[in-house]
Parts: sequence; structure tokens; C-alpha cells
Amino acid sequence: MKTSTTGLLLGSALVIGLAGCASPGTTPSSDRPWHQQPVTCAIAGSLIGGSIAYATSGSSDEEEGAATGAVAGAAIGALLCADRTPAPVAEPEPMPAPEPEPVPEFEPVTLSSEVNFAFDSAELQPQAEMTLDEVARRLREHTDVRIRIEGHTDSMGSAQYNQGLSERRANSVRDYLASQGVDANRMMAVGYGEQRPVASNETDEGRALNRRVEIDRQ
Repeated sequence: MKTSTTGLLLGSALVIGLAGCASPGTTPSSDRPWHQQPVTCAIAGSLIGGSIAYATSGSSDEEEGAATGAVAGAAIGALLCADRTPAPVAEPEPMPAPEPEPVPEFEPVTLSSEVNFAFDSAELQPQAEMTLDEVARRLREHTDVRIRIEGHTDSMGSAQYNQGLSERRANSVRDYLASQGVDANRMMAVGYGEQRPVASNETDEGRALNRRVEIDRQ
């Protein structure tokens, strides 16, 4: 092997290797080890390719073969530096949580004239008890609901007497609901006497409507 040829081989390898390292996309990466950096791989590939080409070429074409081998070696170096890290797998998006079903609103319940209180009485009638049975069932299903039980009267008698009567009517409803399994702590009984009529007190029909208990959510 001639000294000039050897120098050409090494020089070509270094020049081609450095040229490969200066190509776009070969910037040293801090997340790779030194032997996988583009600079190292390009130079090593050039030297290896040039050496192989020189060793296998004849004396007449040894310089051309060395140069060609250096070029091929640069390509080999690029392959050595190829990033074989598997592509990251995208995490599946979490399924949205199902929306809770809305809780039915507890509707106000008014004891109508057909199941209302008799004149000057706080005793529940059988039809009123049937209505309250349904109220109790709904309250047992919706244990977070608290209710307000409001007693009312017509305008017959004194305001003071009617106030006490309305309170007894409200308490009568509360006690019945408690007997049907509704926690008494969830119920508040109040009386309004004759202060809140829903009909005229000038007729029997109107007074019957005013002798009532209303149940609403607190």
C-alpha cells in the first residue's frame, strides 16, 4: 500500500464523515450514548467503508475504490446512527363518566277538599290517609328530601283559635307520615291559621278548600 494512498483514504474518510455529521438532522442528541451520536457513526462508517474498499481494490484503482468506500461508509454510519426507538403508543382517551340520572323533583302535595279536614277538626279522614300513604312512599324513596307541613283553616272562629287548630292539623299529618316510616327529623310542621286562604270564606265551598294541609319541600 502506498503512503499517499493511505493518506488519501484516511483523509477522505474524515472529510466525508465530518460532512455527513454536518448534514441536516445529524445534530448531537443528548438522549443518545456517545457511540450512537451522528458524528461518531459517520466517521466510523467512513473509515470502515474506505478500508474495505481499499483492501478489495486492485493497485490500479485502489484510490478510486477507497474514495467510493468512504462514501459508502458514510451511508453505513448513518444507518448505524438511525434511531430505532419504538414510536410512542398514544394512550387511549378515558371514557367520559356517565351523567347521574336526575332525581325526580318532589312535587308539592295539597290535601284537596275531598280529603280535607272536617269543620273544627284535626282528625285525618280515610281519603286523606290514602293520599298520605303515597307521600310517605315517595319520601322513603328520596331520603334526602325534607318537607314542610303547613296547616290552614277557614275564617270561622277567632284568629287565635284558628292558629292553634292549623298547628294541630299540621302535627296530625306529620305524626301519620312518621307512622309510615318517614323520619320525623325530616319534617317541619307549622300552622298559619286563617292567614292564607286559597278560596273565599264567604261560601261553604270556599271554606272547605281553606281547611287544608299543604306539604312542600323545604
